[in-house]
Amino acid sequence: MIAGQQTVLFMLLAVLMPGAGTSCAESAVDCRQWRHVRDTAEGPVFHRCRPGSTVAEVMIQTRFQTAPEHLYTLVNDYGAFGDFIPNVVESRVLERVGPVQWVYHHLHFPGPVADRAYVMKSTGSIPAAPGNAWRVDWALSERVFPRVDMTAGILPDSFSGFWEIEPGDGAGMTRARYALHADPGGLVPGWLVVRMTDRYVQQVIAAIRRQLEE
Repeated sequence: MIAGQQTVLFMLLAVLMPGAGTSCAESAVDCRQWRHVRDTAEGPVFHRCRPGSTVAEVMIQTRFQTAPEHLYTLVNDYGAFGDFIPNVVESRVLERVGPVQWVYHHLHFPGPVADRAYVMKSTGSIPAAPGNAWRVDWALSERVFPRVDMTAGILPDSFSGFWEIEPGDGAGMTRARYALHADPGGLVPGWLVVRMTDRYVQQVIAAIRRQLEE
């Protein structure tokens, strides 16, 4: 079964299991706190609600057998995302000013979810002192760039997240946290978006792990 068919099957199964999702609007948990929801082969997954959104933010914790600065360089190299990050048809750096990048993304999803296209602003930070973390933060940008085709997909309601990268236990090991808040908008219910995001963050970690092995 190909990846697109697996995703469609997953979505259909999720529709048949409405209790499997998490709706922020129905959750009584503190939105400042991460809540552990499941363990996966790629690492434990956590949720926290976002005020004003029915879609929870999703985070996965994991470890990589590589140096922190190597992982930071990889996840900050947006020009290469189309080669290995799931669902990314095009990833293009539009402007770079120091540690800040404006990036165009075109994401493709199997039906019934339509493609998404957007410009985001990403800021990277390198630790200024030992013990601090490497970090990349991103969110949608309202900047308009000429010659950028925004008709390739629908603008999502929200797309933000972060990487937090620290030295792991032992030489050449890294601990990482990858978080994503993605609200595509449209008719997809919030609990289903969260369920899909849970799966997606695992796919991204697996894709990065394969990239590091090449």
